[in-house]
Amino acid sequence: MNGKNGGGLIAVAGTLVMAFTIAAFFLLGIERIPVNKWALVFLVLSELALFGGLIGLRSVDEDHNKVFLKSGVTTSLLLYFIVTLASMLLTGQFQENPRTFIVIELAILVFFAIVTVAICAWSPAIAGRDEADREKIGTGGPKRGEF
Repeated sequence: MNGKNGGGLIAVAGTLVMAFTIAAFFLLGIERIPVNKWALVFLVLSELALFGGLIGLRSVDEDHNKVFLKSGVTTSLLLYFIVTLASMLLTGQFQENPRTFIVIELAILVFFAIVTVAICAWSPAIAGRDEADREKIGTGGPKRGEF
């Protein structure tokens, strides 16, 4: 495990969560209808995106505003997981037509992918503005209570 930045620990936690999700699906006797199988696929995909994204954030380069990028992407990935998890409660409504459920899940995925990419795209611009502001005031550190 990578003790330097914790990526290995996040990977272990993600593997355990995904294994629990798959085990719960098969051990709880959930009906093996197509919509439930698709729900499992999208839930595991959201878990993979969440934990993979968290691991990816451990290696942010200096061109990005780290606070904006890490908080924005983490929030986006967490909301994607929560919305996907909440949509699992609606699988009973789509037993007749699982294609509608798939389209809804794909729309959720695309929406949060766009949000995450936008955050990643804006992060370098924000870092550049921060650097320009630091040059204007002539210091690299924050000034507390001073003008």
